[in-house]
Amino acid sequence: MTIEQKKISLINWITNLEDEVILDQIAGIQKLSLDDLPPAIVELLSIADAEPEENLTTHTSVRDILK
Repeated sequence: MTIEQKKISLINWITNLEDEVILDQIAGIQKLSLDDLPPAIVELLSIADAEPEENLTTHTSVRDILK
């Protein structure tokens, strides 16, 4: 399995999760990994996180995101 396939598989798995405890654990891993990102990327992620909910784009399919 390629790294791209692994990412898509993980995205699909996370999308179907309904266990909030597991989602919180994943979010914790995500926050820990921010230390490894370049400061400019962290800044962009912070800006995106501050965006109001009504301005966000809802993605319903990994295939739509990858197009």
